Amino acid sequence: MKHFISFCCIVFLLSACIKETSVEKGANIYGQSTGTLKDSLGNCKSISINGTYKKNKTLTDSNFISVQVNVSIPGQYIIYSDTVNGCWFIDSGYVTVGSSTVKIQGYGKPTIAGIADFILNYQNSACLFSVPINDTTPVIPPVLVRDYFPTTIGSNWGYDVVGLDTLHVSASAKDTTIAGNVHRIFYSSGSMSDTAFYRKTGNEYFRWSSIDGTNNALAVLFLKENMPVNTQWETNVVNTVLNGIPTQAKMKYTLMAVNTNRTVNTNIFDSVIYVKNELQYKIMGNFQTIQTIHTYYAKNVGLIELEAPGILHQKLRRWKVY
Repeated sequence: MKHFISFCCIVFLLSACIKETSVEKGANIYGQSTGTLKDSLGNCKSISINGTYKKNKTLTDSNFISVQVNVSIPGQYIIYSDTVNGCWFIDSGYVTVGSSTVKIQGYGKPTIAGIADFILNYQNSACLFSVPINDTTPVIPPVLVRDYFPTTIGSNWGYDVVGLDTLHVSASAKDTTIAGNVHRIFYSSGSMSDTAFYRKTGNEYFRWSSIDGTNNALAVLFLKENMPVNTQWETNVVNTVLNGIPTQAKMKYTLMAVNTNRTVNTNIFDSVIYVKNELQYKIMGNFQTIQTIHTYYAKNVGLIELEAPGILHQKLRRWKVY
């Protein structure tokens, strides 16, 4: 009896050791499976891509492929890919005889955006599959510059000019450099055909023109934005002629209103800047205002109204700003 008990203890211990070894080493009681990634004609079976793959983003459980395998002998499998662009696919498990769909987990972190081409391996079969890697660099939308005098190519404006019919103004695709500064060329047609040159620097708008038509052209600062009411500035003093007499002239500007509303030809504009333009001549040693011009500019529209009392009244009828 004593020997029987000792024998039973030895069998129990051996049994426990075998079972423990099986669990620790993952022993496969079925052995290694036999199968292929291809069909009977030698064509690779379906491989589907799951999850989103992004540059510099570590793959997670949602990043895997699903592949169909043909198994002739059941058992353990290991299916794996090569390493491409910092990531790879690998998984193992058990399969039964027949056609099975197997999930293969992805690992790693892609480093380059683009298409990554992998080779998937299962025993003696190999198939190609591709994974798109997206760029994680945020796409920054272009900033909409809402100018008070837009110069974007193709922008155009139609005006009613009291007593002179209509005027059409357009911003061309041409630029020209004047006095070291690049200007956009504008063309006018209709009641007042002309060519004009405009540019913007910071919050200031310039045109290259003469002050009264008799002096040489210069940089005329005709509009300032983001400035308070009553802000004033002047152009340089130029030599000119008034009533046949040589003299000097300048333009004086005053911001009369900012961020106001104005209705022009039934159109209601907001964020309007009203500028009083005073053409001044030097008479008897002092500069005196000879002509006052009222101009109104709407944000992202441009000049909406110009009035020189008794001479000209120009009102915006339609516009297209790009």
